Amino acid sequence: MPFFRALSLVCLLSIAVVLSACQTSDTLSSAADEAARRKVPSGPLSPFKDSLFEYRTPIEIRDGGEFLRVPYDEQRDINGRDELPVRKVKPQYTDPLPAGTERDFTYGSAGRSLGVLGAGKADGSQRFTVIYLHGSDGNRKWGFDDERFGGNFNRLKHLVTRAGGAYLSPDFSDFDEKGIADIRALILSPVTGSAPVVLACGSLGTKLCWQLADGGDIRARLAGIIVLGGFTDSEFLRAAYSGAVAPLPVYIAHGSEDPVFPVDGMEDFYSALSVKGFPARMTVFETGNHGTPVRMIDWRGALNWILSFSRR
Repeated sequence: MPFFRALSLVCLLSIAVVLSACQTSDTLSSAADEAARRKVPSGPLSPFKDSLFEYRTPIEIRDGGEFLRVPYDEQRDINGRDELPVRKVKPQYTDPLPAGTERDFTYGSAGRSLGVLGAGKADGSQRFTVIYLHGSDGNRKWGFDDERFGGNFNRLKHLVTRAGGAYLSPDFSDFDEKGIADIRALILSPVTGSAPVVLACGSLGTKLCWQLADGGDIRARLAGIIVLGGFTDSEFLRAAYSGAVAPLPVYIAHGSEDPVFPVDGMEDFYSALSVKGFPARMTVFETGNHGTPVRMIDWRGALNWILSFSRR
């Protein structure tokens, strides 16, 4: 990543505003509140269990709040949050969805029938659609599990359905051409209608998201991308720098100790987008591992920020 590392150093020296260690927690909290109010609108996603899922006081804030480094502690955020660590969250973190809100159905791609779990309208009349693409060895159940991942997917389903949107967690054939064709078919199907689409990409699922965002008819449908423990894409960055495509909001969430995709590459990528004026936000979970972003991302803040651009 020599290009990203060199660019990151320039960006950090020229535009980053790093809070010094001598600042008090009150100062950090005030700055975080001010940054949160600056660009995140109140809708379309209204509050739901915000006090349980919001970020704690940031350790570091820069770029006017676009970059946050926030605390993460395994003893608190896994052992203290779950009845059975990693497997079953405590009951206060989830609520059942109304009857008929969720369904398991199929979609077609190149003669194949693939499963997809959906919440909300998912009939083409929704205001927006959020599609979660799982990582390696996953399936559609990963993004729909109420008990795992700290209850964060349960909250996501509530947030989206209450706002008149649809949430989809599909199966797909692979992380290469067939998988790309599968998700393309889903996005262009009657299930999503003409509503703007947000792709949320977990780990290796990031590969599909970058390919779908590189251009063409799918790029025109996308409202933004959320990258969870993912990796960079040089073609996306090259297109951003060339002006060949319109800016697409990118929200990055990453653990500072991710052993699969090190955080440095993603910070460089965020800086490269930011210096070019592309809408980009990044949240780093201090001491977090590879799976931490899926558990810890504040879906309401991320989605409201992305969807604010589609209404401009």
